[in-house]
Amino acid sequence: MKRIILFAACLCFSAVACQTNLAPETEAGTGSLRISLVPAGTPGTKSVTDATGKEDYLKDVQVFIFQTDGTLYRREVFPENTATRSLDGVKAGYYDLVAVANAPAMAEIQTRNELRQQTVALSLNNPEAGFVMYGEAANTVTVLSNSDTPSNVSIALERHVSRVRLTTVQNKLPADCGPLTVESIFLENGLGSWTLLASDEPSSYVNYAGRKAGCNTSTVADDFIAAAADAECAALTFKAPQQAVARSLTAAESFNLPFYSYPNRLSLTADHFAGPTADAVCARLVLRVSYGTPAESWYYPVTLPGMARNTSYDVSFVISGPGTKDPNQRVSNGNLDVAVTITGWGNGTSYQGDF
Repeated sequence: MKRIILFAACLCFSAVACQTNLAPETEAGTGSLRISLVPAGTPGTKSVTDATGKEDYLKDVQVFIFQTDGTLYRREVFPENTATRSLDGVKAGYYDLVAVANAPAMAEIQTRNELRQQTVALSLNNPEAGFVMYGEAANTVTVLSNSDTPSNVSIALERHVSRVRLTTVQNKLPADCGPLTVESIFLENGLGSWTLLASDEPSSYVNYAGRKAGCNTSTVADDFIAAAADAECAALTFKAPQQAVARSLTAAESFNLPFYSYPNRLSLTADHFAGPTADAVCARLVLRVSYGTPAESWYYPVTLPGMARNTSYDVSFVISGPGTKDPNQRVSNGNLDVAVTITGWGNGTSYQGDF
């Protein structure tokens, strides 16, 4: 049975390594194991390379050493700021290793499958304290008995969240509109829970349809997200910069504001602005912008189909006309141009089109 872990991501553990289950053996038939952790963002791993803040932060790292039948042999908690650990007294044999970082203690885990099916809430991720990471050793490791040379294994840790970053906004409105103000930005229809193995498609949405929490089925315009208090996991999904952008036909204003959620992997349908309905919907980054005299507010949504974990989406907006009064409706042709650049696994790619 899956269990959703909801307590705080910043939970602190002792800096002293701890072990559960079997204590290290010291008699004949044991060997040494050297474990090296590769955090997200490290060159050579499947991750973004321009991580900021605590996006690469490793804390509360738990390494699970499983026997080949999937049962737990030993769990190790790495001290903070430790990326390599040597273990003596490991029973000779074959082992599969799994690492989890920036998550609550999972001392009750007894099997590999049980660990893989653990469900973690989006609220466990914190831009100031680190993001939930997961990794499995690529190969089974062999620990040799009474060997002077330890068996070496590396585990690449990757974030489960996607990052959506507002990079720039350009104001190409008619001259009589004056400057525009980016009042707020929010990420809607991201996912709020995720299994560590990421083999299932979780069903819980964050900021579904851009509505305030508890108003997901309402059609009242005032029920759209307008403040941090309206958003779910606001530290990850909402910002209110109140930043003015002067009219310019050549220059864009820089923002570089990141947003995070577990990836909504739904791909585009025939009309991805037909919703929201009770059916699945794509994730969207939504700008709420005001301009004119008196000032009038408009939404400018961009759809992000087929999102992937540990992947970054940089989004730039060029606003040339009125948006919509509903963040789930399409902006009229010619009023909005959007570019999305994707980085992550392998080389970066970019796409432009009808959002």
